[in-house]
Amino acid sequence: MDKDETKMKKILLTSLACASLLLTACSSGVKADPYTGDNQVYIYAKAQAYLQKNDYSDAITAYQSLDAQYPFEEYSQKGDLSLIYAYYMSDQAALALTSADRYIHLYPSDPTVAYAYYMIGVVDFENGRGFLQRRLPYDMAQHNPDNYTVAFNSFKQVVSNYPDSAYSADSRHRMMYINNTLAQYQLNVANFYLSRKAYVAAASRAQNVLINYPQTPAVQGALEVMVQSYKALGLPDLEKNSQAILATNFPSDPLAN
Repeated sequence: MDKDETKMKKILLTSLACASLLLTACSSGVKADPYTGDNQVYIYAKAQAYLQKNDYSDAITAYQSLDAQYPFEEYSQKGDLSLIYAYYMSDQAALALTSADRYIHLYPSDPTVAYAYYMIGVVDFENGRGFLQRRLPYDMAQHNPDNYTVAFNSFKQVVSNYPDSAYSADSRHRMMYINNTLAQYQLNVANFYLSRKAYVAAASRAQNVLINYPQTPAVQGALEVMVQSYKALGLPDLEKNSQAILATNFPSDPLAN
């Protein structure tokens, strides 16, 4: 064997040794299931107890074990539903959404699926914000509304398909709030264009508020933008028409006369 072959052999052996050590380290880092062999009632009870104590990490471990050992059984299904909440409360929004989607696909005709739709709405409603942001002032209308639109549709599923569920009333309230927020977002954009003298774009955004969010508080501001935009564009007929609507609905508005 020449020197080059000997060198290559040493490199190969060293690489294999390193790989072996890495695999050993990885395998030793995997925690064994602490509930292996326990019955499903016991595991579920442990998980619920952890959940009540806000110990979400241990609750998740128990729910996962329950699902792995007793798939599609009664307590596993209950655990799958609680797992959504545990992920949500532990600030694992992506896993909460994945678990909710999985539940919907596994039990599409079960009435409890209303909770899965509700939680999808809640997670998107909060737009993936963390613990502190959920508890600090946060103006949703200042941010991209895509998540709120998805949330609205999830809450609508609850209200439309499960009107008698425990989550229907709160879903309806959140839909109203989201609707107002989306309208305010459009008005914010319209005012931005107005401040930049982009009057056509401002009027277009304001019209969007009137067409899609006619029952929201943002309507008054949208009419104001339209009056100002049409005036700046030299369109007196459209200006007077917008002003007349403003006067009819908000007679005390400074731009109504």
